[in-house]
Amino acid sequence: MTMLLTTTRDTLLRPLNLTCGFVERKQTMPILSNVYIKKSDNQLTVIANDLEIQASVISEAEMTGEDFTITLPGKKLQEILKAIPDNSKIVLEQQDSKVLLKAGKLKYSIQSLPAEHYPLLKISDYSICQLNIEQIKLKQMLSQVQYAMADKDSRVFLNGMLFEIKNNQLRLVATDAHRLAFITTNLNESIDDHSVIIPRKTVLELHRMLEDNTYNVAITFYPNQVSFEVAGKHLITKIIDGKYPEYERVIPIGNDKLCLVNRTELLSAIDRVAVIGIEKVRALTMELSHNTLTMTCRNDDQEDSRDEIDVNYNYDENNIKICFNLNYMRELLNNSTAEMLQLAFYDGQRSVLVTIPGETHFKAVAMPLRV
Repeated sequence: MTMLLTTTRDTLLRPLNLTCGFVERKQTMPILSNVYIKKSDNQLTVIANDLEIQASVISEAEMTGEDFTITLPGKKLQEILKAIPDNSKIVLEQQDSKVLLKAGKLKYSIQSLPAEHYPLLKISDYSICQLNIEQIKLKQMLSQVQYAMADKDSRVFLNGMLFEIKNNQLRLVATDAHRLAFITTNLNESIDDHSVIIPRKTVLELHRMLEDNTYNVAITFYPNQVSFEVAGKHLITKIIDGKYPEYERVIPIGNDKLCLVNRTELLSAIDRVAVIGIEKVRALTMELSHNTLTMTCRNDDQEDSRDEIDVNYNYDENNIKICFNLNYMRELLNNSTAEMLQLAFYDGQRSVLVTIPGETHFKAVAMPLRV
C-alpha cells in the first residue's frame, strides 16, 4: 500500500466542484468518467475533459505525500467528499488498482485508472490573438446573454455563443432564432477582428468557473480552439464550425414607440399572471396604452388572469397589443440586472427591442408569438 496524499477535504473538493460539471458517469471511453489528479509539491491539479472541453483547476494548500498522477471517478469522488464533514483531514492511499480514501473512522475504496491513459487535450502551437478582460466583467456579460442560446438545435451553430472581436470591442451574441441577446464591451488593447462560436456546454462551464473579482481572464484564440485562463483555472474548448447568423440584421432599427418600465415590477407582474396556468401557460399577451401596460394569460381550461402596471408610454393613440412566449420574457428579465428597461415597439406584429436607457452596450430582441 502506497500513501498518496494527506490534506484537507476542501483542497480536493473545490477543484472537483469547478471541473466535474460536464463529466458524465457513462462515457464511450470509461476513463473520461474519471478526473485526472496530479500532485506536485503543495499543488494539486484536477483535470476533467470530454474530448471537446477540458477544465483544469490548481489548488494550493498544505499537503504531504510524494508527487503522483492518477485518475479517479469524478462524480463519485465529488459525492464522497461532500459527505465528509467540513475541514476534515483526508488521506488517500493506493492499493493495486484501488484507492482508499480515509477521513477519521470513515473509509472508502474506489477504483482508479492509470493517468497515462487519460486523453489530455493539447493546445495548438499557433495562436491567432489574445485579449484580457476582468473575470467579473466577463461573468456579468455571459449572465445577460447565455439564456438565448439554442439547446440541441439541428442548426449546430445556434447551440453556442458568438465571441466576436470587432472595432476593438468584445461582442457576445446568443440566439435560438426566436430571441436574441447582444452585449459588448470596449477592449483596452488593439486587436484585429476575429470571431468564433463557443459551444453551449463551454459557456455554461465558463460562467460557473468565473468568480466575482477583478483578476484578468486571458482569452486566447487558436485555429480550432479557444482557451480561458485565470488564477489557477484553465478551460480549453473546441469551437463550433459554422457561420453564425448575421445578427445585426435581426436587431430592429425603426421601432419608435418607446416604453420605459421598471424591470422588477414587470417581472413580478408576469409571475403573478402566470400562476393561472402554471405549466400550461406559454403565451403572455401585453397591451400598451397611455402609461399603462396590461398583461393577460389564458390556459387550456379557458381560465385567465390579468394584471397591469404603470409605465412611461406617452402615446394617446398608438395602443399596441402583442403576444410573447412567457418563459422567454421571464428569462430575459431574470438575467438582466438593470433597474429600468426600455421596450421599443413598431407594432403588434414585429420584434421588440429591449435596451437599457442611456446605454448602448446591451440589446435584446423579443420576437412575438403568432396567435
